[in-house]
Amino acid sequence: MILKKNISLKGPAPQGFTLIEMVIALTILALVVMVLYLAFANAGRIWTRQQVKGGFSEHEAVLARLLDDDLQNLVPYSFSWEKGEGFFFAVGPSALFYVTTSGYGARQRAAEGLYFACLYLQESQAKEGQSLYLAKEMGPKKFLVEALWDFKDAPDKSLVVSERLSEASLLVLDGLTNAAIDVVVDPEKLNLPEGELDERALLERGERRNWSRNTLPENLLFRYDNPKGVKQALLLALVPPPQLPGKKDGKKK
Repeated sequence: MILKKNISLKGPAPQGFTLIEMVIALTILALVVMVLYLAFANAGRIWTRQQVKGGFSEHEAVLARLLDDDLQNLVPYSFSWEKGEGFFFAVGPSALFYVTTSGYGARQRAAEGLYFACLYLQESQAKEGQSLYLAKEMGPKKFLVEALWDFKDAPDKSLVVSERLSEASLLVLDGLTNAAIDVVVDPEKLNLPEGELDERALLERGERRNWSRNTLPENLLFRYDNPKGVKQALLLALVPPPQLPGKKDGKKK
């Protein structure tokens, strides 16, 4: 008699996730993703704010270096043109005209070149407050001479910016308030940076000067409140060389 044994080829019953377990897992995953997204988004906003603050501070540092370089290499420059003779230097609360051998900030540079500059304030078009612009060209461009000629007759008024001057200008700082360029007559009374500015240290508004090689101011002050509300004051020394190397001072066209 032959006995037959039934052998089953089936293994253990397969195990799997139920629908409820899948829903719970997906819910947890969604919560984790949302938490990570919020964390990265918040970090991104903080980083952006820091970049904006740092970026403006960097622009302020660049401005300080630019003005220091320019005015440490100031050139007393006389000129003559169809409207008469003049001296290329003027300063008022809203603008500063000067000539320098420093090409820093100019669109084009050349060795031993003369750079004619106009630094000026205008109402900001993008933000509240004022914007600071710089036009810096090699050689006495006609549009710069015309702007200087008009400005020196009324230096306490805002500079009238022509289309040509606007096209040649670069935005340096934006969103400034209480900005002004002043002539310092007594640096010892400035009381900077710890204390409040003593107005007696500055040239009184309305007092006009006919600037020349022998009457250039020794110091200027550029002051403003930046977008963070921090008061800034740059004390700038004017240091004209006794004579330009290889050049003679005189009337030039």
